[in-house]
Amino acid sequence: MFSTFTAIGGMFMAAIGFLLGRFYAESERILAEKRKAYLDFLSELPPLNDMYLDTTEEEFLAALKPATKRLPSLIFYADKSVLLAWGVLQQRYLEAHNELTPESPALAPAYQALATAQNDLVLEMKRDAFQFSIFNYSGKSRVPDQLEIASK
Repeated sequence: MFSTFTAIGGMFMAAIGFLLGRFYAESERILAEKRKAYLDFLSELPPLNDMYLDTTEEEFLAALKPATKRLPSLIFYADKSVLLAWGVLQQRYLEAHNELTPESPALAPAYQALATAQNDLVLEMKRDAFQFSIFNYSGKSRVPDQLEIASK
């Protein structure tokens, strides 16, 4: 009788172990895809120093276009805080493009705000992509709860 309970208990534990292993493997696969989508998106962003160039509006939008093309995968995988951080970064890109010229000082406030917004985006992506890892950053987020859209 005891051996029957042991056999049934062993099969039950094996089934639970199998299901937990499948859950873990699927979660890792999704997180790996999320990390790849984040890295691909970040690699398409224009360099921050390009904001000091004297570019036209069309050239500026053309520089942002590769990142914008990757936006659907970002929307699919990203957490709300990552999307808000991208919105803030996009606003800072527009402000920097309008304010910075080749004659602007090296660390102009618009450039510093842009660099901070990019760092916040990377931090939120890292927080989201490594949420189940012991290497996850668990500090307070600097991303606002919602975007404030300026009206013209």
